[in-house]
Amino acid sequence: MPLRHNAVELIKKFQQLFSDLNHHQIAERLVKLVVMKPSISRVVLIVHRDHQFYVEAIACQRHPEALVTGISTPLSRLSNLPTQLIVDAFAAVETQFPDAAHWLATAGENTDIEPGAICLHPVLEKEKVTAVFYIESSACQSTLKNLVAELDPVWAFSSLLVRQINDMSRQQEQSDRFRLAEQALWASETYLHAILSFSPALISVKDLDGNVVLASEHFKQISTVGEQGIVGKNVFDIYPVDIARSIWEIDHTSQNYSQTSETEVELTHKDGSVHTYLLVKFPLRNKENKVFGVCTIGTDISERKLAEDALREQQSRLNYMAFHDSLTALPNRSLFYDRIFHGLARARRSSSKLALMLLDIDRFKIINDSLGHDSGDELLKAIAARLNEGVRDMDTVARLGGDEFVVVLEGIHDLDDVVFVANKLLVTLARPLEISGHEITTTVSIGVSVFPDDGADTDELLKNADIAMYKAKEAGKNNCQFYTRGMSASAVNYLLLENDLRRAVEQQQLILHYQPQIDLQTGEITGVEALVRWQHPERGLVSPALFIPLAEETGLIVPIGEWVLREACRQQKAWLDAGKKIGRMAVNLSPRQFRQKNFPGKVEAILRETRLSADYLELEITESCAMENASEAINQLNQLHQMGLYLAIDDFGTGYSSLAYLQRFPIQKLKIDSSFIHDIRDDQNDAAIARTIIGLARNLHLKVIAEGIETEYQADWLRQHGCDQGQGFLYAKPLTALQIEAHFHAGKFSFDGNVVSLDSVARATR
Repeated sequence: MPLRHNAVELIKKFQQLFSDLNHHQIAERLVKLVVMKPSISRVVLIVHRDHQFYVEAIACQRHPEALVTGISTPLSRLSNLPTQLIVDAFAAVETQFPDAAHWLATAGENTDIEPGAICLHPVLEKEKVTAVFYIESSACQSTLKNLVAELDPVWAFSSLLVRQINDMSRQQEQSDRFRLAEQALWASETYLHAILSFSPALISVKDLDGNVVLASEHFKQISTVGEQGIVGKNVFDIYPVDIARSIWEIDHTSQNYSQTSETEVELTHKDGSVHTYLLVKFPLRNKENKVFGVCTIGTDISERKLAEDALREQQSRLNYMAFHDSLTALPNRSLFYDRIFHGLARARRSSSKLALMLLDIDRFKIINDSLGHDSGDELLKAIAARLNEGVRDMDTVARLGGDEFVVVLEGIHDLDDVVFVANKLLVTLARPLEISGHEITTTVSIGVSVFPDDGADTDELLKNADIAMYKAKEAGKNNCQFYTRGMSASAVNYLLLENDLRRAVEQQQLILHYQPQIDLQTGEITGVEALVRWQHPERGLVSPALFIPLAEETGLIVPIGEWVLREACRQQKAWLDAGKKIGRMAVNLSPRQFRQKNFPGKVEAILRETRLSADYLELEITESCAMENASEAINQLNQLHQMGLYLAIDDFGTGYSSLAYLQRFPIQKLKIDSSFIHDIRDDQNDAAIARTIIGLARNLHLKVIAEGIETEYQADWLRQHGCDQGQGFLYAKPLTALQIEAHFHAGKFSFDGNVVSLDSVARATR
């Protein structure tokens, strides 16, 4: 009876100890009961649950109270335990544990634990180890054995308590999984609701019958959808018939063939705007991988479409600009090369000819400079339009740059056809044009080369057409010239002449001649005009009419003009120092030379270098040069005038002077061009122009000089009408410096023996 009574009390005691505890607290209390024994330093409870080993609780002896921790952590995560020894203990059966002391002794021999001894006490259920108490002690093995024996009441209840720990752990894990699943479901529903409510996309799910079971709020933006939405409806209730039919077919394709498909539709919103949507449809599958519906996601791609359209339009515009002239809209050089490449290929295949016509506008620079660049652009556009009208659709008209155009004629079998087209273009382009309020008549010079006679490729044809075009200009402009082989030699000669001219500047082959200018009333010399000549070592004296235009075209006129100015100033100073007074030294300025930004500074430097007073220097600029940029010309002339220079307008009457500008020019002299003097006896128009210029000069208080006087009649006429000065072969031809000096007698220039006869005039060249 006492024993039974003790057992009942023991059960009640354990019920009190472990009632109302969770599995963590049960494990903590179990190890605490063990660690409370004297000499036991650490106790660990390891359980086997669901094929895993878990350390449920650890208790360490501390003073004044033991430290107990419930951790429920996999054994593999802890490094301060003899893991393999513990795992081996779980693999043992009941027969391998005759008593705890035997296991303790065996364990003690196979562990690295230094202090005292250890014990592995199993918890058995149905002859299987379900848990192990790992015990460390600072005492010896025999003492530990006795301590373990004293814990029999704990061991007696351990099996029930370990089962309770495992059951409660599983329930907790299941409860945690359920809670997490519930949270995930709630989050999914929340996310789905947010997506359907606020997404700017058309999202819907349809069942196999095509009825919408779920849809986003964005559908309410569609003009055909009411505020109640589209749930419970099919596509024919949502979209216009043509769109609905297309979507219905795509839905069935996604269902039957289990594939994703895309389509673009345009839908009208309630505000009247039309939007483009990209609809992506894909089948929905259940756990058995069977299709149970179709999901649609429609993205508004309206802005992307607009951007793509704008990009395509811009790309198209850029492509057009890359191959067309921006001013005339004609094909540019790049597209011309492409067109003629294919044209030449066709001509080779068909054994036909191809004609390349190079057109250059005559005197375009004068029009451009006098009326302005805007007017020049208008003229180019008008000529481009006329060129297009004058050729066939199969022919190519292109602008190569500047005032240069090219026409490619294909399928030519008779050169008379080319002549016909060229003459037609000459007539068409010569018709007057209305440009900036002015009626302008312009002409073109045309050079023609023919494939295969004049070249086998584009570059050769262009080169030869260019040569022929310059021949057309030399022939008086407004005409057409076909390339002939002899032209190439002339072009080569022109190129060689350019190279020689460059060397002429470097090797000082240039010389100056001086033509006297006289007072028509007194017959006294008033000055000389410096005229450049080229003494070529092989060609002899090269005519200025040949090399001056070449110098203008190549830009060599600038260094040549600077040399002329310096040499003229040097010679004038030498004559003055020698007591030979010839009046002013007149020097012609080229337009390029005068347009230099610091030209007055260069003149000042030359005067300082040669020590010549500005009073003895006269600068002549042409009328067209003065009017090219009148405001800038006035600025340049004012600077020169302030230096004390004498200024004259050369070739007056040939340009487009404005009286408003002319009276603002700080000039002292007008020079009548020789073209108005030559026929002054027989041509009343020339006489009227000369008379008008003299009268204009008088009214503006300017001196007037006429050049090109060759007869006494011309001199008398000019004298009678008030012309101040003159120069020409009647008085003297251009002379070298030595010839000028030979006419000085007692420090005074004399014309004796220097008057040129009319026969000599006819033979002379300037």
